[in-house]
Amino acid sequence: MKKLRAGLALTTAALLVLSACSNANNGGNGGTNANAGGGASGTGNVQASGATKEPEETPDPFGKYAETLELSVIYDRNPESEKSFIPGSTYESNWTNDFWLDKLNIKPVVKWSAPSGDQFNQKYNLMFASNDLPDVFILKSTDNKQSARSMLKRLVDADMVEDLTDVYAKYASDEVKEYYQTFENKALDYAAFDGKMYGLPSQGDTYANVQILWVRQDWLDKLGLQPPKTVDDLVAVAKSFKEKDPDGNGKADTIGLAMQNQFMDPSFTDAVSIFNAYNSFPKNWVKDGDGKVVWGGIQEETKKPLQVLADMYKEGLLDSEFALKDGNKEAELITSGKAGMQIGSWWNGSYPLTFNIDNDPKADWKAYTLTTDNTLHAVMDFPTNQFLVVKKGFENPEAAVKILNFATKSSHSGYQETVDRRNELDTQYGRDKVDAPTIIPNFGIAYLDTTLRSVKLFEDIFAGKAKVDDLTVGERQIFEGSLQPNHDNPRKDPGKYKDYINWMSALSAIAHSTLDIKWNAFNGSTPTYDAKMGSLMDKQLTAFTKIIMGKEPIDYFDAFVKEWKAQGGDQITQEVNDAVAKEGS
Repeated sequence: MKKLRAGLALTTAALLVLSACSNANNGGNGGTNANAGGGASGTGNVQASGATKEPEETPDPFGKYAETLELSVIYDRNPESEKSFIPGSTYESNWTNDFWLDKLNIKPVVKWSAPSGDQFNQKYNLMFASNDLPDVFILKSTDNKQSARSMLKRLVDADMVEDLTDVYAKYASDEVKEYYQTFENKALDYAAFDGKMYGLPSQGDTYANVQILWVRQDWLDKLGLQPPKTVDDLVAVAKSFKEKDPDGNGKADTIGLAMQNQFMDPSFTDAVSIFNAYNSFPKNWVKDGDGKVVWGGIQEETKKPLQVLADMYKEGLLDSEFALKDGNKEAELITSGKAGMQIGSWWNGSYPLTFNIDNDPKADWKAYTLTTDNTLHAVMDFPTNQFLVVKKGFENPEAAVKILNFATKSSHSGYQETVDRRNELDTQYGRDKVDAPTIIPNFGIAYLDTTLRSVKLFEDIFAGKAKVDDLTVGERQIFEGSLQPNHDNPRKDPGKYKDYINWMSALSAIAHSTLDIKWNAFNGSTPTYDAKMGSLMDKQLTAFTKIIMGKEPIDYFDAFVKEWKAQGGDQITQEVNDAVAKEGS
């Protein structure tokens, strides 16, 4: 599924990877006023500091160095990705390195590189132990046992990285500041300790990843039903889909909702939207009303969705064998036309729904959101999981900010050189070939609703309220490649139809929803977490499955909670809260 998902229709977020040549958009010009738009000094926690060296030049976010600045960097090498490099393109010598030299007079020098996986991780972690850091590098977690913020805190405490507070305020472009400000500068605060900012945080396109409900619209139309908006509506529609022969074959062989055995994991054929509708987040750490971090799976809010699913199972609205089927196996009910609804992700038009559409040309899937009080509830990982940092003592820390300025402009607003380069690669090698990455591969900043903004713009163009010229290069590729040709007759090209419903049905439904997003409060690990959380999660899945299948009453949930707490859960919770407090979040 990871390969499948990676190969789906390009989202705007995917086109915003900050590689100066491989993904270039055209459009407006970000400003260069270093004092406009606030910045780090305008956040709630970050304060001005004189810790970094005062550059002699007049601050210019896009200023070119008079003398060549050599910048040591490291690379996490992916042999598979390297197969896509154009002939002659290497980490040491490539078009994008020339771009940096031309624009900033910065020359990246490879300090070291290693193949992705254990080899890179070992070398990466050793460089901290030996305090042998490159000038500028991406700080990220390599083992999921500690967050990037925890790692940053350790480097700050060891005085190994530069304070970037002042250089950000002076050198960050208007465009960069705007992206951070749309999230109320929370990402910048996430990079700060004691009022000083020690890294430039990544910020991801996040909101499009909420779970949604996909429904056979042709079945709704045949039975004269309205699209479900709430969980109660979903149950009513599921009952009609089971009892009223929506496929018209005269047999009682359909079910309402396809649901797999890992129903708490967001992907497809899950039940996440039902839990979330009741403010239940059973596989996440969330903060309660008192600010304490708690495990969602043991909260009282989780009982109601379990009762709903138990009632649905009892009435035959779910697959009677769901506990034995993984997502791909359960999806066969969709492929064969036996299930009328499934909860999943915006990209499910590409999988698994497309196979049902291939088998049944009349199958018409549309996406809707399950809401409570007209609000779509969800929990997501915090949109910052990496930091661009500068080693302590590097004389030009502002170089990191300038690099982010140029990379952001290249990916979002565009440079004609990068547009021309992409066109050149397309003509000579095709879109599968790219230049080698440089300096900050796979690091970027975006609006949290970048993809949702794009789909609204597509809708405005179709409605005559906007023009194609308003699109970035990346958006235009999507619009002209999959959406515009199919707008009047979406099923004209079956291969592109899946892209059309992903965007104009699923993402559109999310874009027009009122979102209530909670952030996963903890992504690391603790000693007891490592030792016991796996078995506790297995215990949770077993208990919830028994309740849904009627093997245990709903009150069994209370017994499960007591066992969870006694068998290590309370200790894990304490350790998690201690870790969060130590991290300073």
